[in-house]
Amino acid sequence: MMKEVRALLSPFRLLYVEDETAVREELGEFLGRFFTDMQALDSAEAALQALKTETFDIALLDLNLPGMDGLSLAERIRGEDGDIRIIMMTAYTDRPFLLKAVELELTRYLVKPVTGEELLEALQKAAQELQTRFPKLVELGEGFRYDQERKCLLNGGTEVLLRRKEMELLEFFLAHPARTLTYEVIQYEIWPEAPMTRDAVRAQIKNLRKKTYPGIIQSVSGIGYRLGTA
Repeated sequence: MMKEVRALLSPFRLLYVEDETAVREELGEFLGRFFTDMQALDSAEAALQALKTETFDIALLDLNLPGMDGLSLAERIRGEDGDIRIIMMTAYTDRPFLLKAVELELTRYLVKPVTGEELLEALQKAAQELQTRFPKLVELGEGFRYDQERKCLLNGGTEVLLRRKEMELLEFFLAHPARTLTYEVIQYEIWPEAPMTRDAVRAQIKNLRKKTYPGIIQSVSGIGYRLGTA
């Protein structure tokens, strides 16, 4: 079960904001089992600073933060990003808060104390909402995704720069996800005017693996390669 949850959550970037050091460290260690890319920060101000240069898919916010509280932070985040999924942890269940939660389109609010099971359920709901809203994002494993609409490779929220042939090669494998592609097919499809040698194909595969991870393209001995999104 935990393996399936990690597979669902790991492609997404998490912003976690909690001012209590002990709680942040303990919960941060727990969250790190499921997210490969996350930031754990101690204030709304630090979160806003991070959001100036980075993008996140999910924000997990404590309501009772020093200075700017979690609800105000959620308002600021939602004002800049209508897509990010927001989960709020709070001790409050009063009507004004609930109405604000609806207005801000919070994925879920969790009443403290929060169990690990409740937290994972909320995070899975956020991930499923993202998948529904962005069906053109193809999960490639190890935190990598391919955005079919923008035609770019993402590692968390960061774009991975590929050369033209590397991009064509990746897209060709994505177009045939369950098929083993022979050297000859790759040679003539990617380099139709001047087919490359097998060594040249291997070099391109090697470059693509370096920019992602070794298992993204699997070798099929003596035949060719296939997409292997672990």
